[in-house]
Amino acid sequence: MMAFSGNKQFVDKPDATAVANAGPIPKGRYYIVKRDTGGRLGPIRDLALDLWSNSDRSTWFALYRADAKIDDETYVNGVKRSAFRLHPNGRWGVSDGCITVTTQVQFDQLRAYLMKQPTAKIPGTDIEYYGTVDVR
Repeated sequence: MMAFSGNKQFVDKPDATAVANAGPIPKGRYYIVKRDTGGRLGPIRDLALDLWSNSDRSTWFALYRADAKIDDETYVNGVKRSAFRLHPNGRWGVSDGCITVTTQVQFDQLRAYLMKQPTAKIPGTDIEYYGTVDVR
């Protein structure tokens, strides 16, 4: 399965993980969890972004780094990085630090596999996860 992380000149460049909204996902272990829609207006925003990018966000996963605080953000050299996702490549080929699976078919296969796995709770939380991914 092919995937990439980071945008433009930062694609798969480990030295650029402290570049907010463009660098690749920082090294570490990440829990693969259900992606929330982001409040009351989240579904409307998602629909607009889905149409723009040709990618259905309701199928995406969130990636929570296994660090001191399990949530949707982390810090690299004092720079806040957040909203890491596992998703298929869309119309524009953009990855703002997410793990982006190159083809929709490969993403669908990975998603089907993950959804068949028994979930577990992230230690010390009530958050269910489908698996983990180690970024090296």
